[in-house]
Amino acid sequence: MITVDTPTGKLKIRLSYIALVPTIFTNIVALLRATKNDIYFDLERNLLYRLATGETVCYVKRLGGHWALMHREPINTLDLTT
Repeated sequence: MITVDTPTGKLKIRLSYIALVPTIFTNIVALLRATKNDIYFDLERNLLYRLATGETVCYVKRLGGHWALMHREPINTLDLTT
């Protein structure tokens, strides 16, 4: 489960058919699978939407050359003072 931003607030969603890439600390979502479920990406407005209704599914955040449904800053657990 991940938490995404929607027009009505935060919403928990479950992703399926994702690829975990541990070295970049993210999950990759295939737009091809999303479009088969009537969910499309609007790169100009930074959101996912339903083509049939125009309804915004959730907002995405641009991070460099990628877009994230959910983003948390990494926590540095290495203590260099010891």
